[in-house]
Amino acid sequence: MTQREPIDCHEAAQRLYAFLDGELTPDLEAAIRRHLELCTGCFGLYDFERAYLRFLEARTRAVGAPAPVRRRILDELFGDEARAE
Repeated sequence: MTQREPIDCHEAAQRLYAFLDGELTPDLEAAIRRHLELCTGCFGLYDFERAYLRFLEARTRAVGAPAPVRRRILDELFGDEARAE
């Protein structure tokens, strides 16, 4: 694996959600991690977004989607198959 050039704040912010979702290549993930270790401004943004995503995940698990929304999603994904259940 080749080491990537350091990234700037703009690139770190642009790739933040992909970083949080674990969707980056290992070298890009490492570059962003290094940037976050050095940049307090970007780390603050990362910390906020990470907490926000955790809140949304917890809220979604606690409340869940209403039945009509779940049905619409299943209909869009599976069409007639979802109605047969």
